[in-house]
Amino acid sequence: MKELQRARGLTTGRLDARFSGWSYDLLGEYAEYDPQDVAITGPFTAAFNNYVRDELKFGQDKVYHTGSDEAGNNWDWKHAAAEKISVFPGSPNVEGDLIQAMLANPHLQVEVETASTTWRRRSSPPNTPWSTWACRKNCEEHSSAIYDAGHMMYLRDEDLAKLKSQHRRLH
Repeated sequence: MKELQRARGLTTGRLDARFSGWSYDLLGEYAEYDPQDVAITGPFTAAFNNYVRDELKFGQDKVYHTGSDEAGNNWDWKHAAAEKISVFPGSPNVEGDLIQAMLANPHLQVEVETASTTWRRRSSPPNTPWSTWACRKNCEEHSSAIYDAGHMMYLRDEDLAKLKSQHRRLH
């Protein structure tokens, strides 16, 4: 985040390198903030508050915190992994949760726009419980759609249009 554009006095976004912002400490080793977070947090918070308070008529007396370093520091990263797969802390495997949700609701539709390694691994081999479920037919993988904005495709107008088009074809 600091080194890529250090000569220009800029910090690069951590989750989305298309975002840049001024570096506060040009000699510092670590970025003081994430320019991508600064760019999207305000609009997302405003949209959320508008939706919850104005449309849903809920939470006028509530305070919504968009982020919390305290919560992140106290998070329990030891989520139970499916098949006892060792998962690096900070990247919990929620595959088991998806399996349970699909078993509980066989009508649940799952759309995967950019297939992950876990998803592809679950698509094969043929004799795993995953591939034999009746609800497996409710899963659509669209790895052919590549989004320049990555997993936050809705931040780039062209990718948002592509996502909308993909979704329309399915439904």
